[in-house]
This record gives sequence, structure tokens and C-alpha cells, in this order.
Amino acid sequence: MPSTSQSFLPRLGMLCRVVAVTVIAGFYRKLSIKEINARVKAQPLARQAVITGLVLLALFGLSLFAAQFGWIGLLVYALGLILVVS
Repeated sequence: MPSTSQSFLPRLGMLCRVVAVTVIAGFYRKLSIKEINARVKAQPLARQAVITGLVLLALFGLSLFAAQFGWIGLLVYALGLILVVS
């Protein structure tokens, strides 16, 4: 079991950081995703976790808010997220 969690958790953390960097790059268009990723990687591990956690928490909170408006709200949320990321 330890070998599974040791290989899974770093990969999960990296995927979460990629999502956070992509969302940040969608709002801050002056820098590319690679430049933002390099800046986040340059931060200490604790700060990387805070940045990633706050972005994912904001996405989760916005999805809960959108869910209050039913399927139309979730559709608007999904389309908005697609527009920001692309």
C-alpha cells in the first residue's frame, strides 16, 4: 500500500497544480501557462499548496453557487470555465 500512495499522491498534487495554473493563466493573460507554472514551482512547497488549494476551493465554491440555479447554473458555470481556460 505505501508504494501505491507514494506514486499516486505526487501525481495528484501535480495534476491539481496544473489545473490551478491553467485557471490563473486564464485570468492573468499577460503571462503564458509555462511562465506561471515556473513561478509557482519556484515558490516553497507550502505556498504552492496554498495557491493550489485556494484556486480549487474557489472553483468548488463557484460550482456550489452555480448549483443553486439548477442545471442552467451548472451549464453557465461550465461554459464560463471553458471560456476562462481556453
